[in-house]
Amino acid sequence: MMKTFPRIVPLIGALGLALPASAAPGPRAFEAPPTLPGQDSVVRLEAAPPATGGCQPQGSISRNGAIVSLELNFVLGRFFINNPDPTDPQKDGMDPVELRSYGGCPSGPAVFVKPGDTLRFDLINGLDKDDPSCLDNPPSGLSLPAGVGCFNTTNLHTHGLHVSPAGNSDNVLLNIAPQTKFPYEINIPADHPAGTFWYHAHRHGSTAVQVASGASGALIIKGDRPYTPPSPQDPHPIADIDTVLHDADGAPFKEQLFLFQQIAYACFANQPNQPGGPWQQIYTTEGLYNVNSDDTIANAPWTCPLPTPGNPVSPGVVENFALQLDSPTIWDTNGRFTSINGVVQPTLTVPAGEIQRWRFVHSGIHDTINVQIVRATPVGPKNLIAASALSGNRQQQKADVLAACNATPATLIPQFEIALDGLTRTRMNTIHASEVGGVLESNYLQPGYRSDILVAFPSDGDYCLLNQAAPPAERVSNGNGGGQGPSTPQLLAYIHVRGGQAVTGDLQAYVGKALYDANPQLPDAVRAGLRDGDLRPWAPFETLQPPAVDDQEQQANFVINFPAFTINGKSYDPDVVNFTRQVNTTDDWLLTSQGEPHIFHIHVNPFQVIDVTTTDANGQQVSIYNPDGTCRPDIVSSDQQQLANQYCGMWHTFRDTIIVENNYQIRVRTRYDRYIGEYVLHCHILDHEDAGMMANIAIVPDLNAAGGGLGMSGMHHAKR
Repeated sequence: MMKTFPRIVPLIGALGLALPASAAPGPRAFEAPPTLPGQDSVVRLEAAPPATGGCQPQGSISRNGAIVSLELNFVLGRFFINNPDPTDPQKDGMDPVELRSYGGCPSGPAVFVKPGDTLRFDLINGLDKDDPSCLDNPPSGLSLPAGVGCFNTTNLHTHGLHVSPAGNSDNVLLNIAPQTKFPYEINIPADHPAGTFWYHAHRHGSTAVQVASGASGALIIKGDRPYTPPSPQDPHPIADIDTVLHDADGAPFKEQLFLFQQIAYACFANQPNQPGGPWQQIYTTEGLYNVNSDDTIANAPWTCPLPTPGNPVSPGVVENFALQLDSPTIWDTNGRFTSINGVVQPTLTVPAGEIQRWRFVHSGIHDTINVQIVRATPVGPKNLIAASALSGNRQQQKADVLAACNATPATLIPQFEIALDGLTRTRMNTIHASEVGGVLESNYLQPGYRSDILVAFPSDGDYCLLNQAAPPAERVSNGNGGGQGPSTPQLLAYIHVRGGQAVTGDLQAYVGKALYDANPQLPDAVRAGLRDGDLRPWAPFETLQPPAVDDQEQQANFVINFPAFTINGKSYDPDVVNFTRQVNTTDDWLLTSQGEPHIFHIHVNPFQVIDVTTTDANGQQVSIYNPDGTCRPDIVSSDQQQLANQYCGMWHTFRDTIIVENNYQIRVRTRYDRYIGEYVLHCHILDHEDAGMMANIAIVPDLNAAGGGLGMSGMHHAKR
């Protein structure tokens, strides 16, 4: 007889949680991510880290010279997530949750460091050793796919950092067991770009469950290296965009950090001693959802009822991979909201005319976020946006969002993107009120993406930060699936613009003039270029030289042959090195997907997007770009090619994560700079990664030497 596990949390009341005394329905203020005690003394730059959020995380951070020592506790956090649905049974719409988290907070603490710092990162895994998902024969009710499990075992990935992947650095081939402590030491090189990066759990088999619980946080590298002219000895000196983002008085632009999370918590009916173990039945508005449910229940929003005799209710958890994560449609139907720094639909107030730097981090596991900023249109006697008063689940809010946050060329507020995936662009990219392929532009954020924008609001009023509905062509499963953004627009945050000074005229010219006026120390040509959006002096990379003529193009083809999730026809095997390449060489890669889109991410080294091609009406492979890097109107205007619009603005940019759409071929170029060791490339749809869509790559000193140049002749070494 199979052993069952009746424990884990039978009733919400058993948690001993107490709602805050001040909790009440209504608007929730925007909160910056929490920071660890001691953070203020770690980075003393003009652009200080944001104020600590409402949660005080367990842990600490300190500096001794260039050594930053950080203690971070990975624990089962018990807190609340606000739910705007007035039918939510919980008091004041505050859903109690019990989630694997960093420091016990809804979002991981933001960590601010500088180039040249050594980050000593003590990760303390405080989770329970009693982990049913890690048994040789886990409970049948979990329906775990091959390779998925050990949800209480973890490790840490510093996503986007150019650091060593070996030993106790950014090594994701480690298992940090429950009730253990591991000392990471991450040496950030002195020439590392400043920018927006992040960290998250990355232990194969448990990555999706942990990140979907909120196990992620922002990692910001602040830079103070000013522009210096090129010289024959240094044709491209390092300079940080941070040093020019200030007003005429030298005051740094205010920064806002947006950690977008898609926490897929659900409340379960865990009957004592139920066959197959716990976490099999999710409460929904239409009844209990399980692996045998019909579409009516499977597509119903999740709810957390109050327990009654005979009907236990767990707190909100992420415990069942198959039910909660392993579906392209589940985020679109479960009714949960994309949160920002742990808060659902927060309210942010800014003055008109103030230029701010907003750092967007998509730390979700599956679905696209199509970011638009839209001036709200008052509807009816009560302005719901002005009052921060939308209510209902996502579907119930649909009509109000469509009416009050109507995106048109006249209402869309431009976003001036200065960095992608933490790397300053060579040219500012304006996401503005124009239509690409019949669709208004969005800032398309896939899981793992980062986007730094400058934004300024022209006048007093109320605005919507939207996750705009994806065009039909961008939906999986003939327009009905997920993974490419919501089927209906969702409000991410209310923005109230109050006070300040109104801006008349073109906002792009306004931002350009402000940068020009604030930086008289720059040479005239550089200053004029900054005004016009030329960021090359501050971009860490401009271009990569092609690989050697005889070098073979590397390929990564993502395919699901259910139940196998594969790259180049193979599912992940931790004991196999799939690619072996040589340090300080350059490769071109061809990235393709079949069946549904996937997201390519490779650790350690960024890549340059060389080209994106697709099949035209004549069946020929053609680039979506004109020779100047702009998108070809004949490609993006086609109804069949709406997928192409998210690649517009990517030509020759550097990044570390990119969507690979069906019927598109992505060609990227990367240089394996400086570091040797073994690391991974994978699909950043994290449930796909855990199910096997990952591969190992080893960078060796010399491909032509015995053993790749590793080891010494006559010495004995363990072989893999």
